[in-house]
Amino acid sequence: MDYLNYKECVMTGVSVEENRDAFLHERTKSATFRLPDGLVEEIKAEAQHMKVSPNILVHRILERYTRWDSRAAKAGYVPVTKGLITELLEKIPDKEVVEIAERVERKEFADILYLLRNEFTLESAFDIIEMRAKVSGYPYRYTKKGNMHSVVLQHDLGPKWSVYLASRYKAAFEDMGITNFKFRTAPNTIQFDVFVEAAKK
Repeated sequence: MDYLNYKECVMTGVSVEENRDAFLHERTKSATFRLPDGLVEEIKAEAQHMKVSPNILVHRILERYTRWDSRAAKAGYVPVTKGLITELLEKIPDKEVVEIAERVERKEFADILYLLRNEFTLESAFDIIEMRAKVSGYPYRYTKKGNMHSVVLQHDLGPKWSVYLASRYKAAFEDMGITNFKFRTAPNTIQFDVFVEAAKK
């Protein structure tokens, strides 16, 4: 949904024009904003570093704010360093990590979905999992074949964080009434498949 044209960013005023994005196949709007010269140059430099267009970078920034940053704090998320997480988890046995993950999920996950996505569904759960991965800078891949949803997530926080994430997501799916899933964990990666039966007509 690329709706901000870089060249238009430095112009005065706001203009809106509906169009179709041929690449993303989503309805888009072209909006014009006035931005400080320094900010525009920073966006241009960062986009060049990331090897994307300034338009795509601005889209990502706005998407993250509207879909995550603007409400994440209200949902209980706070920024912490990887060092803190790994230091704390190293002091906790795996069994307790699992118990903590399950307790936290059952206290928070439904509220998080309702607050951030206004619904408690599998689609919104995958959306939040993906957004958390993006915000955290985790490499993430999601695929869907028929009724099988598959995710691979690399976090680089050590084996106990793999145990924590896998345990939390298992509990989340169980709370949704989904029991047909398979998780695999590696020291810095989790992979899981979730099979959802088609709704009966």
